[in-house]
Amino acid sequence: MIANEKVLDRIEQSFDIFKKAFIYLVLPLFVYNIISFVFFALVLSYFLFSWILLSLFELLRGDIFLFFSDIKFLLLASLSLFFLLLYVLLLIPFLIYTIKTIGDFYNWVEKLDFKDNFLYATSRFFDIMRTYWYIFAYLALLPSLIFIIWWFIFNIGYFFDLQFNYKIIWWGFMLAWFLYFIVNMIYKWIKSTFALYSAIDNDSYTKEDFLQSVSVTDKNWWRIFWNLVLVWLIVWFFSWFASKFFSIFFGSFWNFTNLDFQNINKDTIQDFINAFSFFNYFVSWFFDNLIKTIESVFVYIFIYVFYKRLVFESNNWNNNEIEKEL
Repeated sequence: MIANEKVLDRIEQSFDIFKKAFIYLVLPLFVYNIISFVFFALVLSYFLFSWILLSLFELLRGDIFLFFSDIKFLLLASLSLFFLLLYVLLLIPFLIYTIKTIGDFYNWVEKLDFKDNFLYATSRFFDIMRTYWYIFAYLALLPSLIFIIWWFIFNIGYFFDLQFNYKIIWWGFMLAWFLYFIVNMIYKWIKSTFALYSAIDNDSYTKEDFLQSVSVTDKNWWRIFWNLVLVWLIVWFFSWFASKFFSIFFGSFWNFTNLDFQNINKDTIQDFINAFSFFNYFVSWFFDNLIKTIESVFVYIFIYVFYKRLVFESNNWNNNEIEKEL
């Protein structure tokens, strides 16, 4: 398959792959999210959130230190953060599997083996970490170093009581750094969009491959930006419509507008928690997760097809340049 030049044609190509690979792509991610949700969301998050609500009246009275130093809160918060990190780390092999499987369907692999692709994904776990490091360094390393150096210089000046207006300089730097950080992140995020796809597609997790994936975006920044915006808007519209459709049957849960914060007390909070329905919440989240999984998979497919188009154009341009030199 050769990815088409026009964005609408590439969306159509992405949809064709999506239809053929639906079970292979959606089912693993969806099952993983469901299993993770049962433990993480239904158990830890529920009890942590219930504890926060029950302690809300203390927080509103100003006993913040007692609230955050409570052993139950610290334990539940620590467990929640631990399992959230575990959830993200375990998601990485599923992401590798997804991109690898998209590549197989794009290249018309005759026989797709779920087991082989998943074993490939698990075997590349530590390799992909290098690519993630290159992405982080490319996106945020320089802004982080600038902030650390400035923080060090500012504190030296403050410690030795040098004569300058701390507030004006501090807020001036923070504003300039924030603007630089946002512009830098947006620009380089677009430039590094295809880094993971290139690494997995070429089975190469080196710095050279990362730089090569960045180079295919040369002279295509705005084209990539508007393509991603268009696809995001299309996907968002369909997911929003589907979410609204399912909310008709299951509604919205834990609606905070039902709480009277002016007359809040333990009884009203406890009634609010008791009114929570695990069944309705699970069914609502089940469909919401299915919609988001489908949405994510389609976006992954489109980005892969777009990446292959840019590689095709880059190779043709290089070949033309070589022919001109000859």
